[in-house]
Amino acid sequence: MTVVRVVGPPLAGVDGVVTALRAALPAHVVVTRDGATAPDAVVTVVSAVAPLTRSDWEPLRRAAEDGGRVVGVVSKIDAHRGWREVLAADRLRVGGWSPRHRTIPWVGVAAAPDLGEPHLGDLVELLTDPRPVEPPRADAVEVRTALARTRLQLLRVVRDRCSTLRVVLREDAAAVPSGGVARFESDARGSVDAVLADLDAEITRAIAVAATDLGVDVPADAVAPDRQDPPAPPRTTSRRLEGRLMAVLGAGFGLGVALAIGRVLTGLAGGPPALGIGAGVAVGLALVAWMVRTRRLLHDRAVLDGWVVEAVAALRWHAESVVAERLLAAEVEWMRRRRAGP
Repeated sequence: MTVVRVVGPPLAGVDGVVTALRAALPAHVVVTRDGATAPDAVVTVVSAVAPLTRSDWEPLRRAAEDGGRVVGVVSKIDAHRGWREVLAADRLRVGGWSPRHRTIPWVGVAAAPDLGEPHLGDLVELLTDPRPVEPPRADAVEVRTALARTRLQLLRVVRDRCSTLRVVLREDAAAVPSGGVARFESDARGSVDAVLADLDAEITRAIAVAATDLGVDVPADAVAPDRQDPPAPPRTTSRRLEGRLMAVLGAGFGLGVALAIGRVLTGLAGGPPALGIGAGVAVGLALVAWMVRTRRLLHDRAVLDGWVVEAVAALRWHAESVVAERLLAAEVEWMRRRRAGP
């Protein structure tokens, strides 16, 4: 005699499923508690109100380990139109929490409907068929649900990587030394390439995980689109008019400093005026050169900072496009295989 144990969290509809199974399978013994012998099948009942939680699954997992065949049941489908999405989410969650139960069949039932007769779907056939249960093929809802979850995870990765890269590059741009613009641009492009390579590997890994959860093969043709280079670096040299203006202002400031230093040296040292004037001119020229060079460096840093913001924005847009295209290619391939059949 076949023993079927029905388990489930409170308010999941266990009593209704037990009553319906006893009426549909009079030759089976349907119980809700542990008996002297291990059950031949374990029916885990969850509600269609919301996806299963980890705390609710753990008791079901322990009960499922005591029996042979395990069948997942989503109850109360007559009262909840979104039960298919809940079933798909439950299948994915259980597969992630317990790889051993990744391929168990899931069915929707209405064991105690408000109107009409009980509807047990394929549950009776699964419990009476002695043949091994084949892993069900993922339907369209499951595929889209899994890929939507994967898309959210990958977009979060893109956002975090781009935010981190923008902070790092802006800090580096603020510390670029004189003559280090070309090196900074090269390093920035290398950082962008590294982020794109890491993202491509992350997308491949996420698609493989989704394929494992759905029980399908990883699409071989889900390749990344052509890589988009960052925007061209701007001209970081100061404009000619701005340079002339800075030279004039620096010359005026340097002349004033030169005269002041010349008078101080002549008055304190008592040396010839020519010596004081020469020293003042030398200091003034040095100050002029320093001011012009510093102004050009600050200008270059400001331009590089703006370029970093633009480059990271372009990187984020391109990365999000890569995520969308890769996942769309995976969805198209999986749906094509599903229509083609096993």
